Amino acid sequence: MKMRIFYFLLFLACFFSQEIEIKAQCCAAGNPLNISPDFQRSNRNDLKISLLFRNSISDTYYNENEVIDINYVDNSGFNYLELGAEYGLIDWLSLRIETGYYLSKFETYKNPDFEKKNAYGLADLNIAARFDLYKKPSRKLQISGIAGIKLPVGVFDLVVDNIKLPVQLQPSSGSFRYHGGIQINKAYLQNKINVFLGSSVEFSQRIQSKNFDYKYGTVYMIALGSGYKLNSKLNFLMQGRVEIRKKSQRENNQIVEASGGTIVMAVPQISYQAFEDWNLSLAFSTPIYRKYNSIQLGNKHSFSFILTRNNVKIQRKTT
Repeated sequence: MKMRIFYFLLFLACFFSQEIEIKAQCCAAGNPLNISPDFQRSNRNDLKISLLFRNSISDTYYNENEVIDINYVDNSGFNYLELGAEYGLIDWLSLRIETGYYLSKFETYKNPDFEKKNAYGLADLNIAARFDLYKKPSRKLQISGIAGIKLPVGVFDLVVDNIKLPVQLQPSSGSFRYHGGIQINKAYLQNKINVFLGSSVEFSQRIQSKNFDYKYGTVYMIALGSGYKLNSKLNFLMQGRVEIRKKSQRENNQIVEASGGTIVMAVPQISYQAFEDWNLSLAFSTPIYRKYNSIQLGNKHSFSFILTRNNVKIQRKTT
């Protein structure tokens, strides 16, 4: 167990060492970051299946943290579906696969002469390993790690009506993205209260495609929250999240000044266990503090609906 902790910390150190070279991101591309913490890793031979729907809207320009009036984009947003599956390979390790699809990803404009831009299509494929770093059932304490890669299998370099869509409207990120994280869970009062702390980092390879020479910024995330079991079927969770994005780069390593920044979000969530192994969750996120680099269109809120089926038993054949 100690060796697993050592190797995972070494892995994260390698991630953070890229900071000197990787300058960051202004645009939400590819699969959006997960905002719903999952305390329960799939056990050996168990399969967990989930379906996520997320809606997000942005309609206000900011110069750092001040609202400003710009007569350009009226609103921007997306409607996104994601199918995920997690399988317990051995007692301390599970594998998760997620694939997403944008039902719509759009921008509308204040100028009536500008037509609405709308894209749809397959996003990225996320493959991640989730593993126990430390587990002490008697103390209700668990530390788990995650490491994975997001593959740009979806639609990129999309052109609609002979117009090249900007990178923020492309369904796929167009880039290989590597991510790692750690989560600490501690339960109290006979599992009625669960406190968690999580952190992660994600960085991207450079895009050199038909229409783009671009490099997204490194994304750092820290989340702190607590869940409260209201009754045998109903749980309420509240978390605060900090997301930090560095500035992006264009061709010839040009820094995109209007990119990246820091956002602090409040994320309330309620979960309902409809049947024995079925769970429904509703999550809402809204920024409570933001400071962008230069002028950017800021997110107003996002809404997520998650349906999960736990403990799908898979029997392996033995010879």
